[in-house]
Amino acid sequence: MADKVAEHKHCPVCGRSMGGNDRFCSPECEQALVKQRKKQQRTMYIFMGVLVLLFVVMLAFPNACSSLLGGGTTARP
Repeated sequence: MADKVAEHKHCPVCGRSMGGNDRFCSPECEQALVKQRKKQQRTMYIFMGVLVLLFVVMLAFPNACSSLLGGGTTARP
């Protein structure tokens, strides 16, 4: 039968096994995660800004946007 492995956690950045109540195996891994989260947050803010900008443009110029999207091409009776 397999031997039982002692309880342990893994570093969320590098995956190394570690004991105790630490969240990271080293300060370098902690800084890497902080840097990664800041980059993800910046990317999300840029994406949301682009969406808001597109929405404002669509509200400001509804006819131009509908012709670009293929709307407004039907013949009038």
